[in-house]
Amino acid sequence: MKKILLILVLITVAAAVYWKTRPSPFDTGDQLLASGDSVALLAGLNTEELPSGWVHRKFMTVSPADYQMVEDDGKSVLRCSTDNSASIFARDTAIPLDTLPMLSWRWKVTQPIDSDVDEATHEGDDHPVRFYLTFSNENGERRSMEIIWSNKKYASGDYKIIGNFYHYVANGLNSNVGKWFDQKVDLRQLYKDIGGTGTATLETLGFFCDSDETAAKSEALVSDVVLSAN
Repeated sequence: MKKILLILVLITVAAAVYWKTRPSPFDTGDQLLASGDSVALLAGLNTEELPSGWVHRKFMTVSPADYQMVEDDGKSVLRCSTDNSASIFARDTAIPLDTLPMLSWRWKVTQPIDSDVDEATHEGDDHPVRFYLTFSNENGERRSMEIIWSNKKYASGDYKIIGNFYHYVANGLNSNVGKWFDQKVDLRQLYKDIGGTGTATLETLGFFCDSDETAAKSEALVSDVVLSAN
């Protein structure tokens, strides 16, 4: 019996160590680095032949969202669409926030999440478009968060928190559907808001479009995603 208990303890400890030190699913070995005063995330992106450094993370029991570079009014934009589906389309990065702390972008939701389920709950946690971000500091501590388009409940500047996970609301609501919006946030402030300490590096910058919880459909366009010094 003592041997069995010892084995169980060792397995538990090993699992805990792995969970804390496990590699990121977005670690490609080809990180986007800070270059000059700004870096454009979508520049030259071909979604038909995914370049090195990009990951389309799909979930085992959920159909993936569709991410495509398309033309909108003569401009190349990223379109994400869902139909009871979800996935994350992300770029592996290594951007120190003390170098390029500002994230700016343009987005337009063309089909919002149509659901009466409360978006503040796990069961209603679907959004037509989000940014997925992961940070790490000099001690190797990681924190993740999302920047979201709210469905019906939250105003710009709010935080939606489910469990311990933070979602910063940059825009949203049905009254804003069909319109392009220019957005800009200071990632240093967001990192502090979610409890981050030390000197942070942006490790992952991705898009997360999902409708699998509510079995809805959605569509959004994103362009001009830039990390900059100011």
